Amino acid sequence: MLSVKHNKKKNIWIAIVIGIVVVLLLVFAAFKVRHMLINHSYQVRQEQMNNDTKKREKEIETQHKEFIQKIGDPAVKIYEKKQQVLPSVVIGQAILESNWGQSELYKKANNPFGIKGTYNGQSISYDTTEYVNNKKTTEVGQFRKYPSVADAIEDHNETLNTKFLKKTGITSFRQEANLLQKNGYATDPDYANKLIGVIVNHKLMKYDVKAINNY
Repeated sequence: MLSVKHNKKKNIWIAIVIGIVVVLLLVFAAFKVRHMLINHSYQVRQEQMNNDTKKREKEIETQHKEFIQKIGDPAVKIYEKKQQVLPSVVIGQAILESNWGQSELYKKANNPFGIKGTYNGQSISYDTTEYVNNKKTTEVGQFRKYPSVADAIEDHNETLNTKFLKKTGITSFRQEANLLQKNGYATDPDYANKLIGVIVNHKLMKYDVKAINNY
């Protein structure tokens, strides 16, 4: 009789232990499944973010190529005629001063260089950043408004050649950049280095080769 009761009690404990083990296994399995789902969701989000980033980078790369060509083609033709400002310098300045064609001055006035004054009586007013005693300040300036980008480039080249380069036929973009800095084209004390950096990074020298060799 005692043996029967003992076995019955033992079986109950075994059932309890088995039940606990089953519950723990189910909890562990549920945790693993949840962990896997969270990881999968994270991976999906990361993949989507990576895809979005790559897509955006591709769009920016395309926009940059289009902008370079839009400035570069007329810059080459104008240099072939007058040998004033190298196309690489023209493109590099347009990139720096219009933020790749994103400035309102470029969009509304075809002025990618930030040249001040009037053009055939046309102008537009915008805030401009200047450096006074190496300190950045913001002022309202009057800028030239052009009927086309080609007109802006030709006027830009005439201005630079007359007031800052004072020499035609220069074939070194570094020389032109340093002359612009030396002769006060820009108030930014690091302007020449920035311009040279843009030209080198985006391999704009190929436009100079094309213009100088007339092909």
